Amino acid sequence: MSHVHHTEEFQSSIELFVDALQLQDKQIATSCEKALAVLYSPEYAADVIKAAVLHLAKTDFETFQWILQNSHTLEFGLNWLKEFILSLVQKLISQGFILGQDFSATHTGKLWINKKAQAALMENVSPVEFLFLEEILQIPKEEP
Repeated sequence: MSHVHHTEEFQSSIELFVDALQLQDKQIATSCEKALAVLYSPEYAADVIKAAVLHLAKTDFETFQWILQNSHTLEFGLNWLKEFILSLVQKLISQGFILGQDFSATHTGKLWINKKAQAALMENVSPVEFLFLEEILQIPKEEP
């Protein structure tokens, strides 16, 4: 019974955060995140946020785009954006690409990447990952 209660509580938290994000108000989203962290834990809040963002990526593209466009100014956005970029960097390195030569990450949450590294990343991405990539990838223009 306890597991069911926790599952229902987690689902309710996700729904609450989805509703908060759909208002597209940075203050409300940040307040909701802080409340979850205080009531439960920062880890719980992070899990709720990830689930809410993934839910919105599949169900509310407009809100998802707002989150991506504002991720650098939303406290929770900075955290999952850093995690996502770190996973991309690890993936590129494991595929033999060289940091500083084939790609580089910026302090603004962008990933500068050459065409070969971009093609390698795009081979195995989910539709949600593709949306993240569209927002953070910067492809240098080729010299004529």
